[in-house]
Amino acid sequence: MTDPRSGTRFGVYLCPPAGDPYYELGGQLLGFDVRVGREVPLPAFLRPEWQADAGPYGLHLTVVEGFYTDPAWWPEVEAEVRACVACLTPGAVLTLTGGRVEAWDDGETWVHRLDANDTLLVLHTLLLARLARFVTASPFDAQVAAGKYARPFEQARMRLLHTPRGLDSWQPHFTLVQPYGGPDPAGLRARLEALTASHHAQTYRSVALFEKREGEAHWRVRADPPLGTPQTA
Repeated sequence: MTDPRSGTRFGVYLCPPAGDPYYELGGQLLGFDVRVGREVPLPAFLRPEWQADAGPYGLHLTVVEGFYTDPAWWPEVEAEVRACVACLTPGAVLTLTGGRVEAWDDGETWVHRLDANDTLLVLHTLLLARLARFVTASPFDAQVAAGKYARPFEQARMRLLHTPRGLDSWQPHFTLVQPYGGPDPAGLRARLEALTASHHAQTYRSVALFEKREGEAHWRVRADPPLGTPQTA
């Protein structure tokens, strides 16, 4: 590849299975069913322009950022993800608790913020470190070049892992609305809190390997590697 940003992108996320109530809720809020690959109507209280950033991803919680990679490396990327999840002990689960709705970026980004158990934090760290060698460009390159994420530990992370975020400052979350530009943030918060109230604790037994192909607007689910599955040749 001559242009590192011309490649496809990969991300390792948590994504509920099709048919799960939280998955259905997320698809409706974001206007996109990422497992099927189709747009769905937004609820009446949201406008398409308020989901221009979040919508193309579908419902997901980022474990490893959506990095750029060489398409030729896909078999190795997927094999590495499977090798990492196979390292967890039998019966391991990824647990999220303490769910709450938060507004970030001066009210532009609305997220369902949760807390990770130790197993998920360990897997996040392992995957981030092991997948760094497949990164050809980072979605944070331009922001860092413009002076954002300038603290020494963020710069060290960029050099080593291609992201200034994560590790001991990781904030696991599902983005629900972005970029919100409406006149009623209090009303939006109330709606989101009511809709997510029954989903403040979640358990996962697999991760989701997401892909965004060059020239396509939306992401897709490429695989759902289950935890504890031995790597196959």
